[in-house]
Amino acid sequence: MSGDARCEHPWKLVGPWYRWSKPGIPAAGRLSRPIFQKYASATFMDEFLAEPQRSLKYKDEDQGHRVVPGKISKYALSNLRLERTGVRKLFLPTHGRFYLVVCELCCDLPGFPGANRDGVCEAGFVVRRRRVEAPPAARKQVADALVELSAAQAKVSAFQTLGLDKMSASVQMKEQQEAQQLAFGKLREIAVGFGVSIDLQGWIPGALPGTGSWQTVEETPEETEEAILPLYPLIPDPAKPRHSAAGRTVWFGVVPTGGSDQDDLGNPRFDDRSLYEVRCFVRRHRPPCPKKSTRRDCRGPLVWSEATERYQLAPHFDLEGTNLKPVNIQLPDLKALEAQALPMGESAGVRMISPPDSAMEFDMDGTEPKNGRVEGAAICSFAIPLITIVASFVLSLFLPVVVFLFGLWFLLRLKFCIPPIVSIDAGLVAALDVDFKAGIDFELDLDVSAKLDLRADIEAQLDLNFSPDVSAGLKTKYANDLNALAGLTVDLASDFRQSAPPELAEAFPPHDSAPAARKSLPSVAPRLEYYERVERPEALA
Repeated sequence: MSGDARCEHPWKLVGPWYRWSKPGIPAAGRLSRPIFQKYASATFMDEFLAEPQRSLKYKDEDQGHRVVPGKISKYALSNLRLERTGVRKLFLPTHGRFYLVVCELCCDLPGFPGANRDGVCEAGFVVRRRRVEAPPAARKQVADALVELSAAQAKVSAFQTLGLDKMSASVQMKEQQEAQQLAFGKLREIAVGFGVSIDLQGWIPGALPGTGSWQTVEETPEETEEAILPLYPLIPDPAKPRHSAAGRTVWFGVVPTGGSDQDDLGNPRFDDRSLYEVRCFVRRHRPPCPKKSTRRDCRGPLVWSEATERYQLAPHFDLEGTNLKPVNIQLPDLKALEAQALPMGESAGVRMISPPDSAMEFDMDGTEPKNGRVEGAAICSFAIPLITIVASFVLSLFLPVVVFLFGLWFLLRLKFCIPPIVSIDAGLVAALDVDFKAGIDFELDLDVSAKLDLRADIEAQLDLNFSPDVSAGLKTKYANDLNALAGLTVDLASDFRQSAPPELAEAFPPHDSAPAARKSLPSVAPRLEYYERVERPEALA
């Protein structure tokens, strides 16, 4: 059943039928709201059009977090931990995640049928944020009350995490909950006393492109000056009768997680500190008016959806986000560079030009630079590998300085190295037509001399990463199994035990410890999990 655009029955803009709490039940549909669907590929639009139900599941990593004191351990590198807030977190495109907002237009009639798409002359959505408005005199007291409330919430969460709320510590748990309620009550009293309020703001474009400002807006105005993002109709392939949008009126739009818009003070439109929400709308066309391609072509009434769940944006350097799309940087091969180096100036890929009186020059006497000065001009050419080598050296040189000087031991968790297992150059691979089908596989049909060279490379790696006794034992044990011997070369390349304080020594097992204690390269490609397909009930057919 489809609604007629000329009828006067009401419309409702809700979530898509396949994400209702009970698909096919009109009561569940009427209470739903537009949803966010997550994707891991830049071709997410094609995936959605082919099958709108196929989107990634949300996990713990998709929640915002706050920093709270953690369990203090003798060997802990930090006494801080992250506590999930339950607020949806949207990653950035640089993290390899993309989002759509999806909604469905229905007639508010028995059976909750889909509305006729021809009755819509405009569709879009707006992004808004919630801001706490507090007078200057209240800010310090509000901030102190929030700190007190956060501490109380952290203690309650710690009891729940450890399972102490159901054990003998239930009395202490009750005391912590009471402290939490008192802190919350104190915050409310301050908010009421000083007139603190939560303001709904929308982005109003400025006179110049790329400018605008957040201003107070109504929840569901008849007209709005806010920046409107387009909603597109999902028109299914007629040849696919089981398509999830067949016979339904589904709309979708791309959720912005960044952009270049700024306010008058240069603040970006979107940041990782604000809480955002989306509201979708359609404009009902007035039959006597001719349809146009411009907005507000007939001044028909707007039909607003409920606000989506609130969300925040992930920071650019969010570790959970950067882990979703790791970046590989290939460092130069020094021997290859030495053999490939062209005559002076011919192998430069970067040219740096210093304007007059802008070149930084200094003298060298074999010990340290001196007599630094800014003068003259210069045009210097550098090969890109040279810049990469120096940058890598500076990082390796100053990482221990930063860690030990400032006591930032947790930074050690942000570095993980493995030595190269065995490098077989491209010429040898091409000659032997090696097929690596199952990870590390050295079942090669090599002649005697090639096997000896390959074994020498592997044994050299063992000598670098194991004590002499352990290395000799492994060589003897796997004397006839070249493939197994190659697999044993994977190990941590850096050993911080020599420079770490004594109380952290046990946190870094020595290289000659038992093989079972060894670490392998962690996975940086999380397995993607999709929502299961929901078959359409007869009530929606």
